[in-house]
Amino acid sequence: MHKPFLLAVLCLLNLGFGHCQNNIWRVELALNDRLNLPFFLEQFTNSDSLPSFRILNGKEKINLSSKQKKDSLQLNFLEMDGFLMISQDSLAKLRGYWQNNIKGQRIPLHGVSGDFPRFLSSSDSKPMRVAKKYKVTFSQGDDPWPAVGVFDQKGDILNGTFLTETGDFRFLSGNVYNDELFLSCFDGSHAFVFSAKINGNQLRGKFYSGSNYRTDWIGVQDENAQLKSPNKLTYIIDSTLDLSDVKVTTSCGFKKKLGAFNSPLTIIQIMGSWCPNCLDETNYYKALYEKYKSQGLKITSIAFEYGATKRIQRKKLKRFADKAEIPYTVYLGGAANKKTASVLFPMLNEISSFPTSLFLNEKGDVVFIHTGFNGPGTGIYFEEYKKETEDIIENLLK
Repeated sequence: MHKPFLLAVLCLLNLGFGHCQNNIWRVELALNDRLNLPFFLEQFTNSDSLPSFRILNGKEKINLSSKQKKDSLQLNFLEMDGFLMISQDSLAKLRGYWQNNIKGQRIPLHGVSGDFPRFLSSSDSKPMRVAKKYKVTFSQGDDPWPAVGVFDQKGDILNGTFLTETGDFRFLSGNVYNDELFLSCFDGSHAFVFSAKINGNQLRGKFYSGSNYRTDWIGVQDENAQLKSPNKLTYIIDSTLDLSDVKVTTSCGFKKKLGAFNSPLTIIQIMGSWCPNCLDETNYYKALYEKYKSQGLKITSIAFEYGATKRIQRKKLKRFADKAEIPYTVYLGGAANKKTASVLFPMLNEISSFPTSLFLNEKGDVVFIHTGFNGPGTGIYFEEYKKETEDIIENLLK
């Protein structure tokens, strides 16, 4: 492309996005022929020549970096492996796609600028009340699994999440119209849509994840709903096996054993760069590391990654570690599945969740194991988790 023409395209593109009357775009991902996932894309200005964008899921704001691609903008996720490609159809409309490199998918999207709700309603409605807490069961048939639903409703706007024994569904946002609720989350990895009918103290609906997964769910109002303790789901089954003998791969491709643990406290985080719950936990661990490293805290992350070869897996992990600015050591454990992780840690009953964290004392003994991660989207539950974790750390560092 000739330089004068490229400059003209840049000017037109910036004029289009920059002169939009509203800086919020309501975007829909076409997950399949029958299902769209709505989310908000906020446009804002900074010192760069290109417009900047961030995804909004309730209170969550996910910043994206902008890059010019001919007559389009490529909006890159800072940690997740993928991007949005967008261009304008008109002053108030955009189109494009989400490139999900984790799953090798390209999903179409379209959007419109203006003051719209997340989920649209065809008529005026009188929203029914959604309780604050529900005992929830997903997949009523063959393989049910429990959860706790927590919600905050203001008029027809609904925010909330589901806590499970392996982590939370992060920041869900949507609407209530008459006796129906709708929620969604899009963060560059998760693409979730929930719907339900409200019937007295019950919710009964559908959960969709990505283009293909669908299951039923039912919720019963219960202020005392709770899950099994995440501190008891993973445990030692063979104390004769030593964690120091666990073999990992460095960023340069060398295999090594973890070796001796000489610090008063070492946290081994079992995670994956593709996992938003792991990213939430990593952000928290970075803060913990800065707070307690002078007292002897060490953190080691062992990641299980997607990719056909170890080289691709290492490349994805390095990209994540660099962009997330992780200040402690990160190793590759293997391919991204729980079976591979369980084989690497034969002293444990299983790895049932990414992330899972092991807390070791200076002798290398496992003194505490936490399965899953209920992050900032869970509100008070996240605050309770932080207090519990920091109490454990301070006791071990005495």
